[in-house]
Amino acid sequence: MQFLYPIGLFALAAIIVPLVIHLWNVKQGKTIKIGSIALLGESSSASSKSFKINDWLLFVLRCLLLVLLAFLLAQPYLKKIISVSNKTGWILVDKNNFPQVFKTHQKTIDSLFKKGYEIHDFNLGFKPLTLNDTLAQQSKQNNKLSYTALLNAANQTVPAGAQVYLFADHRLNRFENGLPAVNYKLNWIPLNQNDTLSSWIANYAGKKYEAKSNPSGTVYRALNTSDNTPINIAIHEGAGITDSRYIIAALKAIGSFTQRNVIINPPTGKSAIGFWLSDEAVSATFKSSIAPEGTLFQYEKGKTITMPSFINVDGKQVKLTKRIASGSQVEKIWLDGFGDAILAKEKASNLNTFHFYSRFNPQWNELVWDPLFVKALMPIVIQDKNPDDFGFENNPSDQRTLSLKQAAVIEANKAVSATKTTQNKPLETTFWIAAFLIFATERILSFRKKPQYVKN
Repeated sequence: MQFLYPIGLFALAAIIVPLVIHLWNVKQGKTIKIGSIALLGESSSASSKSFKINDWLLFVLRCLLLVLLAFLLAQPYLKKIISVSNKTGWILVDKNNFPQVFKTHQKTIDSLFKKGYEIHDFNLGFKPLTLNDTLAQQSKQNNKLSYTALLNAANQTVPAGAQVYLFADHRLNRFENGLPAVNYKLNWIPLNQNDTLSSWIANYAGKKYEAKSNPSGTVYRALNTSDNTPINIAIHEGAGITDSRYIIAALKAIGSFTQRNVIINPPTGKSAIGFWLSDEAVSATFKSSIAPEGTLFQYEKGKTITMPSFINVDGKQVKLTKRIASGSQVEKIWLDGFGDAILAKEKASNLNTFHFYSRFNPQWNELVWDPLFVKALMPIVIQDKNPDDFGFENNPSDQRTLSLKQAAVIEANKAVSATKTTQNKPLETTFWIAAFLIFATERILSFRKKPQYVKN
């Protein structure tokens, strides 16, 4: 038996409570009148203390109950050795596409089904399917979960080392930033795409673009290039801080991409955005240099926490080394691995204020080295009103597919087939049942215990 959170075993220290209660028995003295010496008067009652356990059964039950509760906090499980046959495995296919997939790959699916393979819906929960489901009408509603999330979730359901045949396309927009690492043998059979060329109109950074997409790539062409309004940006840098160079490099990249003139620290006029890169409080003069309804991006000061973690930016994890302790925030934009805010936003004094609980410094995090840095700053600089839809990558009409090299990475991630493997079996239910039975027994014995009386 092993424990998922061994720190929970510290709760075993609670055993000292029933031990103290049972050892510290205080008995109230009784007045006893005996024969002729009753005329001598009544003596005062006395109390006696005994460091002795009188009811061993109750003591053991109470201690055992505390032990079980401590084990439940530690979440016990058994590593069970299971055998995986090379002749059995899973077939994963989206239930909505199953009729069409079966029609195209009937011989393959029939062959696997006769060998004992189980057919499961390639969706959260992986519900079993039967060949009767091929008669169902194909649904137009597609599964919106990413393949990365589903293949990772399958690690908890599919027996490790088992053979898995997946019938799905290689559309790039179905994957997240990282490719999945699976612990089963994955055989991916790609589906033929009916539409290999598509086009759509996208709004991005205040401009309209025409997009044309095919399996090899997507091309965008700007339709309106008349908006060349300059963006004035003010940057204040504290003493000993050299983070502005990373900001300036990112701003130049944004200006080049959007064809907008980015002016840093304009000599006259108010700025649309102000970056306060200092440990000191934002000065009133700097705030007044930002136009009403503009944006203020400020470094937060406070207790520095040095602990390995990551920043979750746009679904990607960027290494985080140091951060500033953050309190409760209304709107969290970027989070660390503990769910605390690294970037938070609020509306205050006619300014959209972003509170940054780290630094644009490689000693604090690796965000400035990541290509994601420019994309992360884009909604702030352009002040896009719909940052959740910012960019083109997630458009449902995107026809791009994984390259052969990327598909090879998934193949390299799969575990080597083994005749024996292990599977974790949680024991939580067993321990809860045992704890309930022991608690019920302890209560029954406690109520049935009758007080002892001294007879005169």
